[in-house]
Amino acid sequence: MTTTDFIEAIRSDIESNLFDQLLERLKPEIERRLYANIFDVTEASQYLKVSASTLRRLVKDGEVPFYRLRGQIFFRQIDLDKHIENLIENGR
Repeated sequence: MTTTDFIEAIRSDIESNLFDQLLERLKPEIERRLYANIFDVTEASQYLKVSASTLRRLVKDGEVPFYRLRGQIFFRQIDLDKHIENLIENGR
C-alpha cells in the first residue's frame, strides 16, 4: 500500500464516520421539524395537490390521519408524507 492509498483510505473512513455522526445528530431535529409542520385543510390539499373536497373524502374514508381542534381539521406533514409513500408503494 502506497502512502497515497493509505491517506485516501483514512480520508474515506473519516468521511464515512463524520457523515454517520452528523446524520445521527441531525435526525432528531429533522423529525421534530417534520412533526411541527401542521396544515389546515387548505394547506394540506395544496401540499397533496388535491382539491379540498378530495381531501375531505380521504378523511371521511380514513385514508389520511387528522385531528380536530375547536372544530377545525388539521394534519401533520409527517402523516401526509406517509400517505404519499403508501400510494407509491401500492402503485396508485
